[in-house]
Amino acid sequence: MTNKTPKYINIKEIIKDGIRTGEIVSKLPGERVMAKMYDVSYMTVRRAITELVEEGILHKFTTKGAFVSHSKMTPKITLNVGFFLDSGIKEGISSPYYSLVFDALEKEVKKKGYNLVLFSDPDDLNPINNQKKIDGVVICCFPRIENKIQELKRMLPIVLLDNLSTDKSIPSVTLDNFNSSSDAANHLFSYGHKRIGFISGLLDSNVCNERLTGYASALVSNDLNVDKKLIFNGDYSYESGESGAAYLLSLKSPPTAIMCANDSMAIGAMKYIRERGYKIPEDISVVGFDDIKVSSMVFPSLTTITVPIARIAERVIAMLLAMIDGVDLDFQHVVLPAPLTVRNSSANVGSKE
Repeated sequence: MTNKTPKYINIKEIIKDGIRTGEIVSKLPGERVMAKMYDVSYMTVRRAITELVEEGILHKFTTKGAFVSHSKMTPKITLNVGFFLDSGIKEGISSPYYSLVFDALEKEVKKKGYNLVLFSDPDDLNPINNQKKIDGVVICCFPRIENKIQELKRMLPIVLLDNLSTDKSIPSVTLDNFNSSSDAANHLFSYGHKRIGFISGLLDSNVCNERLTGYASALVSNDLNVDKKLIFNGDYSYESGESGAAYLLSLKSPPTAIMCANDSMAIGAMKYIRERGYKIPEDISVVGFDDIKVSSMVFPSLTTITVPIARIAERVIAMLLAMIDGVDLDFQHVVLPAPLTVRNSSANVGSKE
């Protein structure tokens, strides 16, 4: 900048740089404080702040001061919304569950005149690069990429799926995984099952841990001990469902029912169970989680937790577009129920239907 640059323009650029670097995250110092900091008049600071408010970079509240807006640093011009799905997820966007999520998000953004752009490389979560491509981003949050998410939130509106950020500072839409899993286990208890196996997903996320603890809580509430031998650590893949079923059926006292942390593993488990000559549900009941399309088509049709994917997409996009427009959210964290859908893969112990 030259000496001919108006002082208020200099102050605007200083504030913008502070937001970009993360030095200014929320509330700005008072106008008179900033005037002393930068050796200008407080009216110069006021003009800079007023223009930044008009540009949507700051919000100003009477008696409270100026705050960094949740919208991005420049007016929205791309009409693109990002969807970030970590490349560490097996099958990625081709997975039965996340393909449904992507389709639902895409339909929802198109209703609002936006396009959906897919990202899968953590390096794509570079704030400077992405602010040129998208107006906001929906991110399936996992602990291994949270440091990048925390950097990006300073530059772009973000809404999280799957897991919360550790400090709960980023708006989210998640499922009531604990109670849904507990309901599934109680469903099996109502059929007389006492030995229920559990094939978990990846244990590095709240989603899996909540589903596992929901299962364990139901055991305890039914006066049963949690037997670690009945728990197999899967990875959400069809193959790990087969492996989990192989392990559980090899036990000296195998379970009469198997719960799985997603439907892909449940369908893999069903395949292995049938190949070993067992009947479902007469010999072993199986319950999944997600209600992907194929769950109602396999034989027998799969009892599972139905994730309200359309409702998730509706809430996520409504929240994100509100943030892009600089509107304060009524709720930062939305938790949606996921009900049990009972089909033909679960029945009374020893049922001979």
